[in-house]
Amino acid sequence: MLPTLNINKNDYVAIVTRGHSCDADVERFALRTPASYIGVVGSKRKTQYVREKLLAEGFTNEELDRVHAPIGIDIASETPAEIAISIAAQLIQIRAEKAVVRRKNK
Repeated sequence: MLPTLNINKNDYVAIVTRGHSCDADVERFALRTPASYIGVVGSKRKTQYVREKLLAEGFTNEELDRVHAPIGIDIASETPAEIAISIAAQLIQIRAEKAVVRRKNK
């Protein structure tokens, strides 16, 4: 039996899998959660393939727009370390933007 993940609105999901079908499976799961961030590592081609697959399954464009793909801020990353930094930067940026919105709504 697989363990259950209880993802809430404060959680961030980063999807890093081996291929198209695995990405689709994990994205499908993540989109059914209230996660505040869903990001996927992958090429633009893989991202488009998975998006089209999930659209065909009934997910809406609005739902799929929750997915940040490819994950990370575009800093012309080349090495794994640079890619990791771009991903961390995006997560920090999203967190900071949410904090600003919360302060404005108080």
